[in-house]
Amino acid sequence: MNTRYAQAAPPRGREGIAVYQRIEGALARLAEKMGAAPMQYPVLIARDALVRAGYPDAFAHLLMMGANLRSPELIGEGQLEPGNLASPQWCLSPAVCYHVYAGFTGQTLDGPRVVTAGGRCFRHEATVDAGRRQIEFEMREIVLLGAADWVRGTAQAGSERLGMIAREFALAGQWRAAEDPFFLPRAQGQALMQRLKETKLEYCLEGDAEELALASVNFHGDFFGKRFDIRDADGNFIHTACIAAGIDRWASCIQRHRKEATSCHS
Repeated sequence: MNTRYAQAAPPRGREGIAVYQRIEGALARLAEKMGAAPMQYPVLIARDALVRAGYPDAFAHLLMMGANLRSPELIGEGQLEPGNLASPQWCLSPAVCYHVYAGFTGQTLDGPRVVTAGGRCFRHEATVDAGRRQIEFEMREIVLLGAADWVRGTAQAGSERLGMIAREFALAGQWRAAEDPFFLPRAQGQALMQRLKETKLEYCLEGDAEELALASVNFHGDFFGKRFDIRDADGNFIHTACIAAGIDRWASCIQRHRKEATSCHS
């Protein structure tokens, strides 16, 4: 019997791997030109780190956790049910940048920092659409830590370069101010302030009715500086920003455009 199992993300074949590597390579080179220190982080992140970051306060519905079995010797019905799960100490990373902030906890920086990392991220989406909205997906992120003016200026320059790279992949679009669509109702006021202050920018494809973001720039002010006690040489809390690109969405759009072009010429 041929049984189909649900997938958190579509598998990649030869063509998909090649497209992924091209995108990842271009984004990694952008990060290198911005002077970013390359890092590699694990898939799991400590629950306490996300709590300190305030992630469950706004995104509890997206959070996914990893738990071991309370009684692994239990066999049969109930073995993998919630009642047999231990209190989880680890979460699946919802974004790479949280590892960065946690890694600088309690530090005093003698100058600005740029850190980049790619990695798998996980979010509990209500609906799944391969290539557009997935439970598991790949992100390349460039995280900026420093003084407010430096962070904003560097992020603006980085986003402009990122837009140029997207257009080189025939992903013509534009940056626009946006609120995070995942804010819970109790945080709608916070979402409105995001839009008013332009603390979140999204790069969306031209002509995409859903306006799905291929990349984003998030300005956090000194929020994470305070949360993780990261300061500059004068004792002030540092500001942060994160430039993030969803590689699965880029790859899906590139492959779809390629198929459309082949169809038009056949």
